Amino acid sequence: MALLLCGAVLACGAAWCLFPGAASAQLLTEEDLAKISAGSQPIKFSHKIHAGDNLIQCEYCHVYARRSKVAGVPPVAICMGCHRFVNPALSEVQKVAKFWEAKEPIPWVKIYDVPDFVRFNHAQHVNAKNEVYPKGVPCQKCHGEVQTMNVVQKADPDFGLMGWCLSCHLTVPGTLEQKRGTPEALGSMRLLHAKHPAGNYVRPKLTDCLTCHY
Repeated sequence: MALLLCGAVLACGAAWCLFPGAASAQLLTEEDLAKISAGSQPIKFSHKIHAGDNLIQCEYCHVYARRSKVAGVPPVAICMGCHRFVNPALSEVQKVAKFWEAKEPIPWVKIYDVPDFVRFNHAQHVNAKNEVYPKGVPCQKCHGEVQTMNVVQKADPDFGLMGWCLSCHLTVPGTLEQKRGTPEALGSMRLLHAKHPAGNYVRPKLTDCLTCHY
């Protein structure tokens, strides 16, 4: 019994230590929850509380964003990894636990989407290191300041429209994508507006139709 208790404490501590705001975090009460709207979602999940107040990074829950075309809906296992120990008696957490026990995903309502004929790759954007985004494109660039939202809403009603995407692709230098590129000489006209200051390597035009429609 002592070993089980010790293991639980260590597991909780390991997860909690990932969050810079954990030391000063305040546990929620039912009164706190009453002030939060669920919107169209099945559970009152507040990005403000998780990503804002407790500084949980986006990629801790959206684990596929850096390595896949899709960011992925967080599996219930990630939620329960913390909430087995944090606020387990809270009514909304109990709803999550029921999905966990039933081995069913939470039926979240999708807020962000692009047409089926558009191929948007999260990994290529999150890892797109260039002069403008040396650490990759931040989530907030497309999704807005989600860490301030209790209920997620589109930051820009034009999200996903061609002109909206091109507003970046026409102004931000090309990323290190190389799927269609061929080596070019330094004086090449194709590199005139896309050449990386570090030297001569391929940087395809991100306004090419096949960048998003392939």
